[in-house]
Amino acid sequence: MVDLSRMEYLVGKEALDRFREKSVLVCGVGGVGSFVAEALCRSGLGQITLLDYDKVEPSNLNRQLMTTKDNIGMVKTEALKKRLEEVSDTKVETKNTFIDENFSLDKKYDYVIDCIDTLTSKFILVKYCHEHNLPVISSLGSARRLKPEKITLTTLDKTRNDPLAKAFRNLVKKENYRKKIEVVYVDTPAIRSTVVKEGKTNKEKYPLGSGIFVVGSVGLYIASIVFERLIKE
Repeated sequence: MVDLSRMEYLVGKEALDRFREKSVLVCGVGGVGSFVAEALCRSGLGQITLLDYDKVEPSNLNRQLMTTKDNIGMVKTEALKKRLEEVSDTKVETKNTFIDENFSLDKKYDYVIDCIDTLTSKFILVKYCHEHNLPVISSLGSARRLKPEKITLTTLDKTRNDPLAKAFRNLVKKENYRKKIEVVYVDTPAIRSTVVKEGKTNKEKYPLGSGIFVVGSVGLYIASIVFERLIKE
C-alpha cells in the first residue's frame, strides 16, 4: 500500500476515505491531462479512467509526464497507466478512443475532466456531461506561454487572452448552447512565434510552442479543484 500519511495530516482520514471511493474520467492525457491524472492518483483517488486516442511522440518528451525515450510509439493511455500503477494504488482503466458524435459512457463518474485540444470533441463531451448530470471542468489554452501566474477558474463566457477559448466560445455560440461551461485558463496573452524554418514562410502554421511550466501548473491546479470538491461531505 502507498503511504498517504502526509495527505492524511493535511486533510484528515475521513476526507481521504471519501476520496478513495471516487471515480474520475480524464479525457485527453497530454501535457495538462497527465499532470491532472498523476496528482489525483498520488493523492489517493480510488479509480481513474484515461481517455485518449493518441500515441507518444518525441515532441511530447518536454511536457508529458509518462513519456520517456523508451516508450515512443506507445499508446498514451497505456503509458500513463503503467506510470500511475507504479506510484499509486488507484485502479486505472483506459479508453483508447476519439470523442465524436457517437460518444457515450457506460458508467457514471464523480467528476469528468476535459483536457482535449479538439474543439468539437470538447463541446460534445461537455454537452454530454451536462445532459447526464456529470460534473465537468475544461482546460483551455496553455500553449504559447511561459509563466503560470495567472491561471484562472471561471466560466467560458468570461475568458480573455486565449485563442482557444475564443474559438470555443464561437463554437458554443454557433450551436446556440446557453449553459455555463466551467473552465481553467491562463489569463495572459499568448506569445507570438518568431520561428521560421528553412523553406517555409512566416505565414505558415507550425505546431503550437508549449512547455512544462504552464501545462503542468494548469493540470495541478485543476486536480486541486477536483480534489477539494470530491473530499467534501
